[in-house]
Amino acid sequence: MTLVEWDETLILGVQRIDADHEKLVEILNRCYNALMQHDHTHELHDIVVELLDYTQYHFGTEEALMHEARYPAAKAHTAAHRTFIKSIHNFRDRFEAGESFVAIDVLVFLKDWLVAHIQNTDRSLAQYVTEVARL
Repeated sequence: MTLVEWDETLILGVQRIDADHEKLVEILNRCYNALMQHDHTHELHDIVVELLDYTQYHFGTEEALMHEARYPAAKAHTAAHRTFIKSIHNFRDRFEAGESFVAIDVLVFLKDWLVAHIQNTDRSLAQYVTEVARL
């Protein structure tokens, strides 16, 4: 089962960003499957840890690209990344404290944030990189 289909609406045309986004969608779909199977406690913890690690890697890639391209909206884009990381840390802390329903909160947040971020914030970066900076 998938919550988010990897399709052309998520492809930005910058291979190093698209590959990372596809991986993030895969992580999101694993979270969804764990929740649907009602056997998600251990797997969700592992997914949140993986998500933290992978997003930090991915955000580093995007931020290096923004620096290389001299992207004018880099500061706001980087701030969005920091907000996301704080949210994931919050979910991890809630999960580790045994809070009920945190899995649903994680899933809703990830789906909404990831899709919106790719289709809006990252799309602007990709357009700038390919059309203006020509990287």
